[in-house]
Amino acid sequence: MRSSREIKVAALASTLALGGAERQLAALARGLRNRGYRFSFFLLRDAGAVGKELRGDGFDVDVKIMNRPARWLGAAGELRDYDLVVALDHNNVLRLLPAFSRRLPPYVVLYHLQGKPPGGWLRALGGAAVVVAVADSQLALLREAGVGSARVVANGVAVPPAATPADRRLAREGLGLPADAVVAAAVSRLSPEKGVDVLLEALASAAEGRRPFLAVAGGGPERPRLERFARANLGGRFAFLGELDDVSPVYRAADLFVLPSRRESAPLALLEAMAHGLAAVAAAVGDVPAMLSGGAGVTFAPGSSEELGRAIVELAAEPAKRLEMGAAARAAVARRYDAGRMLDEYDALFAEQLGENKANVADEG
Repeated sequence: MRSSREIKVAALASTLALGGAERQLAALARGLRNRGYRFSFFLLRDAGAVGKELRGDGFDVDVKIMNRPARWLGAAGELRDYDLVVALDHNNVLRLLPAFSRRLPPYVVLYHLQGKPPGGWLRALGGAAVVVAVADSQLALLREAGVGSARVVANGVAVPPAATPADRRLAREGLGLPADAVVAAAVSRLSPEKGVDVLLEALASAAEGRRPFLAVAGGGPERPRLERFARANLGGRFAFLGELDDVSPVYRAADLFVLPSRRESAPLALLEAMAHGLAAVAAAVGDVPAMLSGGAGVTFAPGSSEELGRAIVELAAEPAKRLEMGAAARAAVARRYDAGRMLDEYDALFAEQLGENKANVADEG
């Protein structure tokens, strides 16, 4: 039976920057607010762009508690008053959790890392009521590390209305992209594991007349080096758009989406591109091959600029194929990766972890 008062959830993270894990946590907090949950955010460092948005939406967002020892101790005491704690798999959070685990209500770790868990995380993962992975490909790695509580809840996104030609034109005008070019888009943090260097090398090796225009949304430490390479090798057929609070105009403006990552689990940017009806060329990492199964896109061997370049050039030259793949991508999201399905699964999982506590919360109301 639904609680007669809100279930109090404390969300722990280092910061809430414009990353997929952070945006998905924000979507979870917003989506469950109408289902009887109230999220409050405790951040070890600054708010980040997503944290500021959440504060603007009326959520409590406490920041820089790691920089203030007295505040951290006070926050640890406050957490006992919550019904549930949800922690992102940020390094500092998972290294600090064990020190306070005896004082905490049941805690859930949202796990996005594609790789073996660092040794310093194992105590926190082992003490969790449940570790929620976002990809099937993560489960074997977690279980190999002895994390028996792991289970999967796939990411979910909303499927927006199909973009019209007018939508595309306005999006391109707003982003400063050419009106008539075939545009390939990447939405990514500009750091080595995301493989944007592989994408640039792939396009640099393509014949100039067959090379699509490249739009890259995102920021990070690799941006200066990547831009220098693009200026030297892509003949002006590129735009680095920086970090955008809203990346949906990028998807509306694009003809195809590229995910060149060296490692991923179940990337949110790929799901968003699929929901917008974009055909995708993506590295075969993590759950990506499963996400694109059924004709939603094509995959390539991670790190292979030659294979990636060939796939991009071929898809850029085939508008009918792009439309067919884009339709399959939207259908796949609606069928397997819908936001409502994700919220249902988290609602059930949280209720399961609360157990009798949830009934007690209802009684207190």
